[in-house]
Amino acid sequence: MLSVVTQALISTVPVYVFFAIGFWLRSKGALKAEEDKPVMQLAMDVAYPCLIFYNIMRYMVVEPHTGIAGVGFTLRAAGCGFAEMLLGVIAAWLVARMLRLRIGNGLRTFTLTAGMQNYAFFVIPIVQMLFSGRNDPTLGVLFIHNVGCEIFVWSFGVALMRGSMRDMDIGIFMRGPLLAVGVSLLLVWSGLGEYAAQPPIMKAAEMTGAVATPVSLIMFGCFMRDMLVQFKWQPRMLVSGLIARLGIAPLLILLLAYALPVEEEIKRIMVIQSAIPSGVIPVLLARRYGGQPGVGTQILLSTTLCSFFTLPLWLAIGGTLAAPILP
Repeated sequence: MLSVVTQALISTVPVYVFFAIGFWLRSKGALKAEEDKPVMQLAMDVAYPCLIFYNIMRYMVVEPHTGIAGVGFTLRAAGCGFAEMLLGVIAAWLVARMLRLRIGNGLRTFTLTAGMQNYAFFVIPIVQMLFSGRNDPTLGVLFIHNVGCEIFVWSFGVALMRGSMRDMDIGIFMRGPLLAVGVSLLLVWSGLGEYAAQPPIMKAAEMTGAVATPVSLIMFGCFMRDMLVQFKWQPRMLVSGLIARLGIAPLLILLLAYALPVEEEIKRIMVIQSAIPSGVIPVLLARRYGGQPGVGTQILLSTTLCSFFTLPLWLAIGGTLAAPILP
């Protein structure tokens, strides 16, 4: 158990190093707020789709793994991603009701922020550290799994923050990452993947995709610096967010991973996702749809900081209970 905790702790270090770089750059004024939008567009709309395309093509076409290229596997992986989000939101809602939160004083923002993990860029470097062996498909499985997370966020997540599913704009699903997964899988399933996964294209996608994670995490560090100086801490809300996101939600997700009859590659992702702190998307949705950004911000910051200690423990527990995370 101790060796698993140690290795898991080491695997999280790059994430916090990038956070610290972004925090420092913002503090020094080297990266200003008005420069955020083009940098994030580069990371999210260009580099991240390339990273997705490269890994799906690599592990399903160039170095194919039996069993993970089929439609059934995709549905199971994406379904698990959706189920994780749902369990997290249910856990957060129960805690919110215990706090007697109501719509108008933070119920929806608390529920979504404490319920949703930072399922993409926080997870990528951890997967890369833990599953760095040659021809290991875990990173490719992560992107397929995250389709379910994306669908939940941009359907039920938006509806929860808005208070209604009426007049939902289908355009919110036309995002670079989702399109990249969809196009890549269609190429694989149609048999055209072998024509798309040519060395020049793959190399270009690999090089471009390599900047997505560090740039996004550095930008997150910048956002953390901005958030820290813009709100007041609420200890009761903060502690409750930690309990929901880093206590109850991981337990529920690990029990789900243990119980579900799915492939080990999917269970590995579920083990890692269970331990991840809150994401920034709920805070952005709260700002856009009239929520309580201050509530979301302190949950986001507190769970991110405390996860440095809790994440290795949950990975060790999940690695024992559901699926091994070390060779």
